Amino acid sequence: MASILQSQQPNANLQPQPAVAAEDAAGESGEAVQTFAAYSPPIWARIPVKRKSLHTMPCEIPSTVINKKDDVIVIDSSDLHTMPCEIPSTVINKKDDVIVIDSSDDETLCEEKKCEPDMVTKDEELAHSSPCEPDVVTKDEELAHSSPCEPDVVTKDEELAHSSPACESGLLASVSAPQPSKESLRVVTQLAEEGKLSPLQVEGVGLAIHRHCRLLKQGNDESANSLKQNFVRAGFFLGDGAGIGKGRQIAAVLRDSLSRSVKDSSKGLVSRRRHLWLSVSRELAEDAKRDLEDIGCYVPVLDGAEVLGGNSNGSGTGDQSGILFVTYALLVTMKGKRMEDIIKWLSFGQTEASFDGCIIFDEAHKAKNLCADPPTATGKLVMALQNRLPFSRVMYCSATGVSDLKQMAYAVRLGLWGHGTNFPTFDAFRNSLEKRGVGAMELLALEMKQAGCFVARTLSWDGAEFNTEKVSLSPEQVFVYDQAMNWWEMVKNSMKEVLTDPTMGGTPKMLWSHYWSCIQRFTKELAICAKVPNVAEDALQQLAKGNSIVIGLQSTGEASANASLEEMQKNQSADNLPVADPEDVILDNLLSTAGAIMAGFIRTHFPVAPLPSEPMKMPPVSHGATQTTEERLMYERMEEINNRIQNQPPQPPKPELLRLRQKILDEISNIPLPPAPLDDLIDRLGGVENVAEMTGRSGRVIRMNTGQFKFVKRIGASKEKRFGLSMPLAEEDADRLNIVEKKKFIDGRKTVAIISDAASTGISLHTMAKSQASHRRRVHYTIELPWAADKAIQQLGRTHRSGQISAPIYKMVVTNLGGERRFAAAVAKRMASLGALTKGDRRAASGSDLSEFDIDSRFGRRALKRFYDCMTAEPPYPPSKATNSILDSYLSSVDDFHFERANSDVDLRLFVLSEVKTSLESVGIDPANDVRKSAEVKVFLNRIAALSVAKQNLVFSLFTSTMDDILSEAKTTGEFEGSVEDVRATSICLSAEPEKVTLDHSSGAFTKLAIFHVDRGCSFESSAESTLAIIQTSAPKDTDIEGGDKSIARSGFYISKNKILGRFLVLFAERKYRLSPEEETNTANRIDYDPLGLMVLTRPNTGKNPCEKATDDLVRKYRLVASIDKIRHYLENEFTKDNIVKIMIEKHKVFITMWEETYNNSNKFSSEVGLAARKSKLGIMTGSVLHCLPALEVSVASRKLSERSLKIVRVEISSTGERFVGMRYPVDDAALVNLRATMTTLNAARSGNSSSSSIDEAPDPVQMKSVSWLTSRPKTMKNFFKTVDSTTPAKRKATSSTNTLSNKMTAATALRKTKGAGKAKAITAFFTPTGKSTIIVIRNLPVRVKHYFMCRGRFYCLRPSWLSLPGGAT
Repeated sequence: MASILQSQQPNANLQPQPAVAAEDAAGESGEAVQTFAAYSPPIWARIPVKRKSLHTMPCEIPSTVINKKDDVIVIDSSDLHTMPCEIPSTVINKKDDVIVIDSSDDETLCEEKKCEPDMVTKDEELAHSSPCEPDVVTKDEELAHSSPCEPDVVTKDEELAHSSPACESGLLASVSAPQPSKESLRVVTQLAEEGKLSPLQVEGVGLAIHRHCRLLKQGNDESANSLKQNFVRAGFFLGDGAGIGKGRQIAAVLRDSLSRSVKDSSKGLVSRRRHLWLSVSRELAEDAKRDLEDIGCYVPVLDGAEVLGGNSNGSGTGDQSGILFVTYALLVTMKGKRMEDIIKWLSFGQTEASFDGCIIFDEAHKAKNLCADPPTATGKLVMALQNRLPFSRVMYCSATGVSDLKQMAYAVRLGLWGHGTNFPTFDAFRNSLEKRGVGAMELLALEMKQAGCFVARTLSWDGAEFNTEKVSLSPEQVFVYDQAMNWWEMVKNSMKEVLTDPTMGGTPKMLWSHYWSCIQRFTKELAICAKVPNVAEDALQQLAKGNSIVIGLQSTGEASANASLEEMQKNQSADNLPVADPEDVILDNLLSTAGAIMAGFIRTHFPVAPLPSEPMKMPPVSHGATQTTEERLMYERMEEINNRIQNQPPQPPKPELLRLRQKILDEISNIPLPPAPLDDLIDRLGGVENVAEMTGRSGRVIRMNTGQFKFVKRIGASKEKRFGLSMPLAEEDADRLNIVEKKKFIDGRKTVAIISDAASTGISLHTMAKSQASHRRRVHYTIELPWAADKAIQQLGRTHRSGQISAPIYKMVVTNLGGERRFAAAVAKRMASLGALTKGDRRAASGSDLSEFDIDSRFGRRALKRFYDCMTAEPPYPPSKATNSILDSYLSSVDDFHFERANSDVDLRLFVLSEVKTSLESVGIDPANDVRKSAEVKVFLNRIAALSVAKQNLVFSLFTSTMDDILSEAKTTGEFEGSVEDVRATSICLSAEPEKVTLDHSSGAFTKLAIFHVDRGCSFESSAESTLAIIQTSAPKDTDIEGGDKSIARSGFYISKNKILGRFLVLFAERKYRLSPEEETNTANRIDYDPLGLMVLTRPNTGKNPCEKATDDLVRKYRLVASIDKIRHYLENEFTKDNIVKIMIEKHKVFITMWEETYNNSNKFSSEVGLAARKSKLGIMTGSVLHCLPALEVSVASRKLSERSLKIVRVEISSTGERFVGMRYPVDDAALVNLRATMTTLNAARSGNSSSSSIDEAPDPVQMKSVSWLTSRPKTMKNFFKTVDSTTPAKRKATSSTNTLSNKMTAATALRKTKGAGKAKAITAFFTPTGKSTIIVIRNLPVRVKHYFMCRGRFYCLRPSWLSLPGGAT
């Protein structure tokens, strides 16, 4: 096929990369899906770590290397490799058992210029070299330093891309990012050679620096004084997961920028000496300092609250340079004035448009609600900060920053929309991609990586375990739940009755909104409480095994607990006086937060007094001559009446309503409500002595020695000193208290940690290599389900981080209440796959598409509408195919006396559907009268929580089965986009070289059309392999593999009962959901997972069918020939593929013949009557696609729906393993003609605008003065003065050689990394004593010494005594 685009631009090479090793996971159909690939850094990022030599290693020669013979030093050359400061053989020669140093000039030793890095100067060498003192070198220090003269020898450990195995989504691994220039990597290269950055981190830092050299065009203002006024600097998005080292990469980007900074005080020019780091907590400033110092950057990290608060003009103190650390909370204070102060500080000495320092948006997802209605202050100020400083080097950092397309509005510097792109505004960009589904977001991630503005890596989950722990409510818990729901129903009816009294003045505003929100919080609290006994029991078993426990919550229930304490303070007092201190309240049991929610609602919202009169609505004020005297007097009178109404005292409560309220409150005590889950867990797991609590609450209830309980403060002055709870003095010290608790957990002094959402950012609880509890594997329980994937991932990252000794065990604890079990399965899969969209792949480790679990979607709303329509009809009718099985299951679980009026199965089912309708009305769902509110899925989920356990499960099951039908219909019509579809077939090959169709001028990347030949057939040998995989199961020999549940079809080979289009059809069917033999015995398990009994079909001509068939349809049309249990019986323990083929030929020869005939006769591209073709052509638009997406949509506008959808697909060539990812495009003749015409029009339109949408700057040169400044440790009182050993005389008569030595060592020792700063050291402590005088030979001259050391090929000694000198001198 001739190329449509005649002019070829060699700007970008986006050829697919060879496939890398992947972590395969079994899909729902048993198919292996490559979701994540082992991370492999690009070649340019693989910078070897250089070993240490004389330039950087401490120089003490160990006694094991030195042998003394006749008072002469002898160095055994065979042991030289064990010396920490290995001396090159060119320096030392062993001759007559005497040290011979025969270098002619000790100043030139080991200074071969070809070994030096390009940018290392003498000043830098002094700044980076280690002190020449005889300190002991640890293994970590050896890895942390580098040697500029050592050959590039890479050890096995250095070959790793990161300190812990990392991975990348298989989708992102299929494309490569651009390679930065050598000058961009100049500073990064040095850091990598010193071992301060891993290859993985080198890639992220290098791409960020390279990206910041690009300027994006924002307009065509020809009147602009400077070309740059039409441009803004491009930004970079770092989407790495927890544990990869985002802080270290941020620090490296800042160091690179500081290394290129320029300072000219005479001209008032300060460039790139001031930078901004935005984050979520002030406590993270210490982490920022640590990350900067780890890479040898010692610039000041300034607390924004102190710098900006102490200086009203925001300009800082004098000529202060460094990094301003500011929280998002501080940014939005004082109605945006703080942002003005920040800008003044950053642009000190220059204009706003001249500022070109870095702005780091750490945890950038805090600005995600810019498109909310109304937008948040954080989002607006983050956007304003970028607009005011157009040439700042912006870096967005978040593991979950683009979890939704609408949350990307703040990332304007990525260049995805605006001038020069195909999307003039963010709304146009968002609308175009949202209708493409999740697949378009994944394609966006691909193109962002190809453009060099995005990376997303994560730690490998190899070794981590993910389990879903099912907690079935006990009969006692079900009774409590139902009794509580009856109480809430009584409250609702009582309030309705009270409000019918005309004297009450109507219904208070927001009353029912508060009612339903309280029910939502209450049911959520009860669900958590139901899990506590099981979690505590399992946690104690894990502790007995030597593991440590981490329990994740989202909230603490402190507000409800405080309300209960305030009430008890009024009741527990001597002489009816209130108790002054809540710590004086003695409790017989733990507080119940669920009960506090109930009591709080009644005390606050139950109506006991008439409402005050509502002020009259004032008419609009008319001004000027149009206002008559009568109108003015009327307005004044109405204003006076309203003022009188507003100043009226509140109406006194009615006594009968007060008695009714107290009666309702007394009813709460009759319900055996469970205690607060957080305090209950602490009490069950050993108390505060064993449990490290990392939450934001200010107090808790603990058990006393008497067995009673009392409240104690976590923050502030507590009376319970023995628990160490009085350490913090103010509430803002909660973070500091959590850090203390974390340290106790890490050190093993506490074996249980409980974290809340407030502590889910920045706390590391993994098995740190150097911690005392590193041998205790972490078991991480999630008992409060986080519906947001980003919060789930934040908590996951606390126990799974880089450098861990063992991977954690994750346990998602769920109940059988309503939809929690189904939701938990979805969230567990999201966590297992790091389901944040930043990873570029939304599929779970199981290979399933998580989009179908997103209930609050357009398909969920469509399903809810169908469900409501069926329930409100007269009579109600089944909303889904699985309705009958769901109703039958419900009927079998309840008592028969409820259905005495029904006389048949059909009547029973209709009666249950009528009860569902009544239940919906009882919880305030009225689709007929409130269509808008009732159509909201969140409202539906919250309201059904107020039903009893059985009815709640029934209603939710009916709704989810309806949604299953909606999704199935959408997949059939092609409307359901889902995630990236993997094209899998027996053979896939590329028909010709991909054809270039257009060029993306903004990135220089081509859009290409690749056409593949796909053979999807399945021979009988292949089907025998699938059969063998099922047979090789752990089921006992005397037990059927699929025994127990007869309601679903058996896996095996089937043949159609009747001829279809002139031939019998054969296939292999396999159960989609495979349960364990124990679960198979319980039919309820099958109904929960698979009410339709779905079967995955494989045909000889079409292979595995993506659309499943229900058991009823399969059994009605097909007959079972041989089940897998029957085939296993035939094999008699000889389980091989060949035996299966042999047995089937013997037992079912006709069936095998039909299978092979179908397979062979369909080997063509066109279909025959009754036989679909095996082969097909597949077209994919690959490369840069989003820039021409609207044009592609126009070209297929007249095609059928499945072709108009332009689904995102991924193809892997069978022979080479090359991967292609892009949009599926029809490749028939008519489609190709239309494509050529559309692309010709597009190229012609773009040819008129020849100006580039971006320009690339050359990186600024590295400034040696800046490097010296930023790598110099700041002077402190401790390191400025040198201490003197008390045993050493204060004054020592020094020889000239000693003075010379001191002068030579001054520069090195001033910058040394002191391991024991402040320890007293005499001058002799820096030298190795030889005992008595020792004779050595230097340049053929004997000398007697007592103290010596060697550094960088030089020999130093104290008070040498020359035995003979040239010319006979002595």
